[in-house]
Amino acid sequence: MNKNIISFLFFILPNLVFGIEDPIDYQMINHWESVVLASDAWQYRLGDAQPSSQWIQENFDASSWLTGPGGIGYGDDDDATEIQPTVSLFIRREFNITDVSKIEGALLDADFDDGFVAYLNGVEIARKNLIGQPPRNTENATELREAQMYSGGAPERFEICNAADLLKNGSNVLAVQIHNFDGVSSSDMSAIFFLSLGIKDESRDYRPTPSWFYEPGPFMSHLPILKISSTEPLVDEPKVPGRLEIIWNEDGTLNNSTASGNEFDGDIMVELRGQSSLFFFPKVGYGFETVDLNGNDIDTSFLGFPAEEDWILHGPYSDKTLMRNVLAMHLARKMGQYASRTRYVELMVNGDYRGVYILMEKIKRDKNRVDIANLKNEDIEGEELTGGYVFKIDKGDADWESNYNPVNNQNEKIRYQFVSPNRNNIQPEQATYLQSYIDSFETAVNSPQFNNNIKSYDRFIDFTSFAEHFIHAELSKNVDAYRISSYFHKKKITNGGLIHAGPVWDFNLSFGNSEYCNVADVTGWMYYEHCGNGNPNWWIKMLNDDEFTRILKCRWEELREGPFHKDSIFQFIDEQVAVLGDAVDRNYERWPILNQYVWPNNVVTGSFEEEITYFKTNIRNRLAWMDGNLFGECTPSSTKNIGDINDLILYPNPTDGLVNINFSNSNNYQLSILDLNGKVLLKNKIDAPKTIDLSSFSKGIYFLKIENEDGVWVRKLVKE
Repeated sequence: MNKNIISFLFFILPNLVFGIEDPIDYQMINHWESVVLASDAWQYRLGDAQPSSQWIQENFDASSWLTGPGGIGYGDDDDATEIQPTVSLFIRREFNITDVSKIEGALLDADFDDGFVAYLNGVEIARKNLIGQPPRNTENATELREAQMYSGGAPERFEICNAADLLKNGSNVLAVQIHNFDGVSSSDMSAIFFLSLGIKDESRDYRPTPSWFYEPGPFMSHLPILKISSTEPLVDEPKVPGRLEIIWNEDGTLNNSTASGNEFDGDIMVELRGQSSLFFFPKVGYGFETVDLNGNDIDTSFLGFPAEEDWILHGPYSDKTLMRNVLAMHLARKMGQYASRTRYVELMVNGDYRGVYILMEKIKRDKNRVDIANLKNEDIEGEELTGGYVFKIDKGDADWESNYNPVNNQNEKIRYQFVSPNRNNIQPEQATYLQSYIDSFETAVNSPQFNNNIKSYDRFIDFTSFAEHFIHAELSKNVDAYRISSYFHKKKITNGGLIHAGPVWDFNLSFGNSEYCNVADVTGWMYYEHCGNGNPNWWIKMLNDDEFTRILKCRWEELREGPFHKDSIFQFIDEQVAVLGDAVDRNYERWPILNQYVWPNNVVTGSFEEEITYFKTNIRNRLAWMDGNLFGECTPSSTKNIGDINDLILYPNPTDGLVNINFSNSNNYQLSILDLNGKVLLKNKIDAPKTIDLSSFSKGIYFLKIENEDGVWVRKLVKE
């Protein structure tokens, strides 16, 4: 089975932590030892029948069971004992405890495919992707999950806080049942389990922990420390109640992981989040909302972020620099766009150290985020309907699809999704309006008559924001560029009414960090790459438009003199290395992957410093290539300036039919009447004064546009 493909397909649910109300006191632990290793001899049987309910007890007679070393399973070359395809597998390992009083806590490290339940002396201690009390032998796992260790990943950890109460001096048993997601038709199964004990003194009664084992416990950090706790298992929707503590000493004093929250200590609703990362990375992302005592959303400010309620904790895993998203957001903000603010933190979840994370703002309409009109439920007609939308192109269920095929892909359609308002809150009239507007834009850009002199798509989009979006996507050579996590927003017609590209999002697989879609090649363009579902075909048309490429080239040259200068970018990277400091070492002790391939790394360098060097080299070479190959010429603008006709008079306005137009200069003007979708309803030459008849027009808001070679002027016109 291809590890890269399979890894991409599987979803990881969170750890279920038991005994959280009485957590392990890590300061009481002298050292850790392993009492059960995956390579030990295990008793096992296939799940062709339901075993006795006593199989999880220490005194159960398992003499008829088979015996073999772990891991036990099939299909992934991580099995010391290979078995036949099966729905379920039951395994047991007996072990001895010398002195329970010396044990402060225990950890179960588990690598499995697809779901499991573990028992210690007959008591359930951990569960993942499996239902049933107990699960029957025929039960399928609830989710797909791929084993991690065979491809360089780490096992998942489950904290057993009450281990001393469950264990006894003498003989004990760890019992685990493992289930496939799709029964005997599954191509693989993995069962790899380790049980380690936290010992209070210097006694050495058991075995050393595995080489990959990291010792949990207190630490000091110059980064903010976030501690999330929840008595409910964390899942990818819905959010569950939890608590967040933020430890941060602004005066530069080191932050102690055992301290209570001093920057923030309050209730949250929390969930797992992510797309590809949730399928195959053990270091998962989290989303949370700050809430009051009644569970209602409440805007909160911490660590210098503007007050809001929705937050993201991004956990870089395949990005071993830990900073591709941080740099991408920084560069977007330097262009003058809104992009999420970022802050490095160290994260603990239910006492488990999770490594370096990036605190980020969730993309949404807000005065401190995507600052556009607040579209209310009652805004279903007139100019109020025309703006306040955030939407995206992404994988997953579409809210509507494009009428046009993507670049190099005749079997797909561009999938649009509502973001703000989202699909649960948007009103039918609003959904219809936005979809119609996008359809009109795509029709214009795909018009057979499109060329440099005859085009109408420019009345739908903001050229500068689209040029900046192209520059940002191509400099980073983001594997998801244009086709996934590609956000847009539309302003109200009284604020221009145009679609703006952005905010930018999701840059783990950028700046050379991908072995597919030519991301690591510093030459070539991403807009025409055939990756997955394909890119919108707008870019091909726009890159053949002299006015768009003029703006593109001029903006590139301007940025290259400032924030996109190599020295500016490298200085920012060096600053982030300094900010991270020794937190990098803790992160890679927790996730020992620097010498391991993690999908879809293009290189495996072996150290953090070498990752940074590769990162910089990619950026340097990409900048140089784009300097010599970017489209367009930065010539003086041929675009008409938006101006004003000081003595332009429209009357009556509102009107029930006739409207008079008068202004002093009548030098060869053209008049157009447009509806709220930008559709031209009337167009002809005009000499002032002039009277036009709108009797046949429906009641509503229209826009009068007057233009000539010197300028363009727009006025709102109301038909009663």
